[in-house]
Amino acid sequence: MGKWIKLVLICAGLWFFFAILTPVMEAHIPAWQKYNRVQEEQGLDSGALYYSNVPQSFDSEIGTREAVEEGMKERRKARRKARENQ
Repeated sequence: MGKWIKLVLICAGLWFFFAILTPVMEAHIPAWQKYNRVQEEQGLDSGALYYSNVPQSFDSEIGTREAVEEGMKERRKARRKARENQ
């Protein structure tokens, strides 16, 4: 029963933050107002994962993917080496 109460309280807290507190903050913080104004002027969607019509987005995605893959290869090598040294 206690877990359900905790879940309900967390959900209520999230709802309060996003439905009540965030719009109030947005109305009173000048930087946030400017951010929203620029989005509207440029027709940007802040919920978009990335803007596919911008060539740099695609290049960045490829670079990020390659960096992550390289990092994972290095991590696997280090794990193998650690197991061999045990």
